[in-house]
Amino acid sequence: MATPADKLAASLAVLKALQDEGRVALRASDLGRTHRERLLKAGFIKEVMKGWYIPCRPDEPPGESTSWYASFWAFCASYLESRFEENW
Repeated sequence: MATPADKLAASLAVLKALQDEGRVALRASDLGRTHRERLLKAGFIKEVMKGWYIPCRPDEPPGESTSWYASFWAFCASYLESRFEENW
């Protein structure tokens, strides 16, 4: 039986694989429900819009906006591409 630390490590590996592909903004469908919930609970991702997430530091205090500002333009590009395809 996998320990909670092993399960979190598996979820972090999935997140790292997405980041290695250059993904900054993540849709809910990019991560399985289990990985998404585990990463949210541990603080490694945060929801910025319904169904859209960005990676963040787990020790980031509430209200801290550094991760949002660091990923803002990549998030905008991913969101607009997903929503409007080439028409933006």
